Amino acid sequence: MKTAEFVYLYLIYPLYTYWFASHASLLNENLSYVGNLEGMHIHFIIWAFSCVVALSLGFSKCIRFCIHKKLILSGIAFSAMMFLSSVLLPYLPESYPVIAQFHITLSFAGLILLLIMIAILVLELRWIYLIFPYDQILILIYGIALGIFGSHYMSVNSLVEVFLGIALPIYLISLGRKITKNE
Repeated sequence: MKTAEFVYLYLIYPLYTYWFASHASLLNENLSYVGNLEGMHIHFIIWAFSCVVALSLGFSKCIRFCIHKKLILSGIAFSAMMFLSSVLLPYLPESYPVIAQFHITLSFAGLILLLIMIAILVLELRWIYLIFPYDQILILIYGIALGIFGSHYMSVNSLVEVFLGIALPIYLISLGRKITKNE
């Protein structure tokens, strides 16, 4: 991995994510709440773009090995657009309940689509290369994310958002590296 990518994925992006998330309870609030605290909305937008960049770096390492690249890339692009659109909308349920609900819908739909695209990518690569010891990590990531979705009436806390935001790009980079070594 190039030094700049490593520094971004393992230092800059995680540290900014932790700093941003630390402005509220990791267990009781979500990043939408943090992003709409006074003076934090611009940081929310920066974090969202940073997250998309990190995921793009991760996907770029393994997407080229897929047969259905166009389908997966289309899904990823649509997911990123939903995610980025959601952070531009204010999450102020007391003041703007309809806009807040639209924000939530866009962010959930974007995340679920992203998780589906990752599942398609991993399953496709598994069928082609048959080499992944990382499957348990993916199952753990999905299990934690979906378990918390259900247990909080379709809401998610900052801990899950931070975990997924940092773990998924690193997982994808590891996947790409594993394929490259075995070619």
